[in-house]
Amino acid sequence: MKEVLVTIQTVYQYLEKLGPKKSFQILKNLGYEKLLSLTGKVPKERLIVLTQKLSEETVVELVNQIPEKILVEMIRENDDDDLVYFIHSLSIADLAIVSKSIPPHDVGLLAKTLGPEASVEVLKSLGIQKSISLLKEIPMRDFLWLVDKIQLQPIIQLVNELSVADCKKWIKQRGLEELPILLKFFGVSNVLEIFKKLGMNQALAMMQLLGTREMMELSVLLSKMNLDLQNIPSHLHSKPVVLEKEKSKIPPKKKAAPKKKKVVKRSH
Repeated sequence: MKEVLVTIQTVYQYLEKLGPKKSFQILKNLGYEKLLSLTGKVPKERLIVLTQKLSEETVVELVNQIPEKILVEMIRENDDDDLVYFIHSLSIADLAIVSKSIPPHDVGLLAKTLGPEASVEVLKSLGIQKSISLLKEIPMRDFLWLVDKIQLQPIIQLVNELSVADCKKWIKQRGLEELPILLKFFGVSNVLEIFKKLGMNQALAMMQLLGTREMMELSVLLSKMNLDLQNIPSHLHSKPVVLEKEKSKIPPKKKAAPKKKKVVKRSH
């Protein structure tokens, strides 16, 4: 009973700080039960600061579109200013999708490491769905390691040109460790030209066939040659790089023994 009274008191203190007009609108649109539940799980001071920086319509949308458990975790894992920036920069619908798909802890880590502006830029440049799909393939700490090694803009440029399926193929077969080395050696534009010319499957097959170092050394060697595209005969056609695989030996099927015909004895 004492806890209930404390919570009710907290609700009224929260509403009092917002002023009668704003507090009335929030209470009217959310209902007392939702507000009571939320104020019991989030520090009163934080709720007051956030609500003062947001319109009552935005507060109502947030509470109605984002499950309470996730909303509470979002507030816990993000600074007030970062959270307000996310709310003002993304639609509530997109924010709801992000909050349900990417753990709030990861979003908080992204904002703390890159800053909220760069974090929103990633989501907007790649698109919400593509960002979510890729961050499900790459742990957030690995993504931040990649940004630290390459910088953000080259990553956005690279991923913008590749499909999610191609990104998944690369991550599955090559991981992330070689990517900073390749991008520094070739440059983003040249890497994209290689993928465009060969396609992701053939590019991966070539790297597996030659090895990363050998492919880079071969590229340096070729870059020193005086070559002309016009000297390639027109009758030569491109052939895909195919890796030799051991054919599984399938035992030959045994021929079924011919069935003996039944001999019917006739009575004389």
